[in-house]
Amino acid sequence: MNPTTRATITAVAASVIAATGFLGTRYLAAGVLLVMAGLAVGWPILTRTSRHWVSTAIIGAGSIVALIAVILGRDEPYLRYMVVAVAGIVVAALVTEIFLPSAPGRAVTSVAATAAGGAVAASGAAWVASSRTAGAEDLVVAGAAALAMAAVASVVTNHATINTVLALVLGAASGGVTGFLFDSITWYGGILVGIAAGVSVVLLAELYRREPRPHSVWAGIASAVTPVLVAGVLVYLGGRLLIG
Repeated sequence: MNPTTRATITAVAASVIAATGFLGTRYLAAGVLLVMAGLAVGWPILTRTSRHWVSTAIIGAGSIVALIAVILGRDEPYLRYMVVAVAGIVVAALVTEIFLPSAPGRAVTSVAATAAGGAVAASGAAWVASSRTAGAEDLVVAGAAALAMAAVASVVTNHATINTVLALVLGAASGGVTGFLFDSITWYGGILVGIAAGVSVVLLAELYRREPRPHSVWAGIASAVTPVLVAGVLVYLGGRLLIG
């Protein structure tokens, strides 16, 4: 999968988060679940685990538990309920390796890859936690929109440095604009969230550039949606710091 296709998938996934976030928490949860599913299927292929479907099952189940825990949490901070799900994913990865062992010499790699994928997927629940935090609902839309803009900017030219600058500037500009549009967000708060979204795109794009391009479509999808899920935590932290 080439960088342009990957950036397009990132932008589409971020747009799904922005649109469903605007509609409300219930729709946002469905949108996040869809993005999580893409990562759960593709991550084991991307990280070359021995038993792809076992890893997919662990990541997928852990993601659903994390999402449900955040949705059903009774009081703030809602993200604390996700920690139990992440711990469960790590334990499940270890236990499964005992009963369904990987190829010789691949045990540690498979466990680490599954645990990491589960943590990345579960972090998507932070989008829902932000939506449920009083006063931070608009940050979901602002952060996801900035993420989509930064993803597009990250592949405008063939020069990585120029793309990095464009992604950060466009992400910050998008955040600043939404800060003006939404009463619950200040313009400088929007800029900070936009920069955070741009950073998540830039860092993961750089890591992706240093790895061989995955031939599997699902592996490419997993690498593309990773910054969208990870950015959920950054947006949530921004909400806690800027709004409380």
